[in-house]
Amino acid sequence: MSTIKDVADLSGVSVPTVYKVFSDTYTTSEDVRKRVLDAARELSYIPKALKGGKVKRDNQQDIIGIVVGSVLNSFFNRLIDALTKEFERYQIQVVALYCNDDIDQMIKNLELLEKLNVKAIIFEPMTTERMDVIDRLQDAGVVMLQLFNVIYPEMDVLKFDDEAGTYLAAKQLIKCGHRNITMFYKRWDLCPEREPGYRRAFQEYSLPIFEENLCKMDYVGNIRNIIRQKITVLKPTAIISVNEAMTVNVIQTLNEMHLSIPRDISLIVYDDLPWIRAYNITAISHPFEQVASSACEIILNGIRQRRENEIKKEAAVLAIDPVLISRSSVCILDGFIN
Repeated sequence: MSTIKDVADLSGVSVPTVYKVFSDTYTTSEDVRKRVLDAARELSYIPKALKGGKVKRDNQQDIIGIVVGSVLNSFFNRLIDALTKEFERYQIQVVALYCNDDIDQMIKNLELLEKLNVKAIIFEPMTTERMDVIDRLQDAGVVMLQLFNVIYPEMDVLKFDDEAGTYLAAKQLIKCGHRNITMFYKRWDLCPEREPGYRRAFQEYSLPIFEENLCKMDYVGNIRNIIRQKITVLKPTAIISVNEAMTVNVIQTLNEMHLSIPRDISLIVYDDLPWIRAYNITAISHPFEQVASSACEIILNGIRQRRENEIKKEAAVLAIDPVLISRSSVCILDGFIN
């Protein structure tokens, strides 16, 4: 008996794309649709999981859990919004839970999803230690997708190439004549990928790296005072700010110091949020729609493999490349010729 994977293989598309062709909630190109339908006819495939053009609702299969960090983090909120819209195309309900950087809360959230009998969980690991609840969920056949970090080598992971992001930011500033570039970023021991990108850009241009410009910070005490001290001592001509909370503090500090962007200091930030666009600030952007589509494909493939008792060969590691969006917050230094 033919399976949906057989149709996908014959038509040269992914399994989620086959789902889309048989669903009236999502459109595909005519070429893709024809290839999938021709393959289905050739294989005498009948989409048992579909009814009336829609994915059949099944209480055992229609809940996906997402567990991430702070509710105040706009990056997570945009990611969850994109994931929710993508899974809704397959009539899959999304339950989003926040742990606010608390490992105990993360465990409680995972245990709650365990009780809900979810089919899959997308989560951000917060510790390198294996947790009993993760092992139980995997043993129960729950499809697990870890975000950002490869903590569980047997588990699929969706990563953001932050090294490439800081490389793009530093390179753009260097091309504009900046050499004294300070990077403010949060201490995140599980994901130490930003610093190498900064270093790579300087090495590519054979420029010296001043270690004091790499300002890895804990969110302890008055952040703006710390930023002010760094700017006063280091006197950078440009700043790279990683994540929204850091960027807010950097911009507020610059305002308090009566320093203008980009006249006094050029600025590139993570992430390309609506208010960042409104202030015309150069940003490292992440393609959230692509992220959601990729995550959905991994999850649906995992669910299919569980349903068909297919042995998984190896974990998938998918890295999402960032994009630099150039705006008016970066200036070319006087007298510099690129």
